[in-house]
Amino acid sequence: MAEDTDPQEETTEKVTVLPARPWPVYNVDRARAELIAIEMLTRGAGYLKVRHATGLSPKNVRRLQNLVAEEARNPANPRIVCRTPARAQDRRARTQAARNDATPQARQRLASRTEPLPGSAGRSREPQETAEPVQMTFSIDC
Repeated sequence: MAEDTDPQEETTEKVTVLPARPWPVYNVDRARAELIAIEMLTRGAGYLKVRHATGLSPKNVRRLQNLVAEEARNPANPRIVCRTPARAQDRRARTQAARNDATPQARQRLASRTEPLPGSAGRSREPQETAEPVQMTFSIDC
């Protein structure tokens, strides 16, 4: 009976599993000092004052100075994609400006307008009465 079973093939391939990269270790005190330095630099504090207040090296303070200066030259423009497109906002602003610049006679004419607007024929501004419920039956052919 031992001959009926296939002998298991031995795999000669070896797989090397590399250890995971170590998690980055952040120096919380240095990060806090850099944030304080950035805040001081944006408020106009001098190089030596920032260096002495934070205890950062001259190289790091200069690096942060360059970052703050570059951000001041080219500030980031956040884009909110869920808002109304700029074209519609511009159109609304132009319409509002035209209304504000209109003469008193034109304002009065717009306010006293009683004729229906184009495309609103047959529609009333009063709430429509609700219809009575209707029971509907469907025949299903199988």
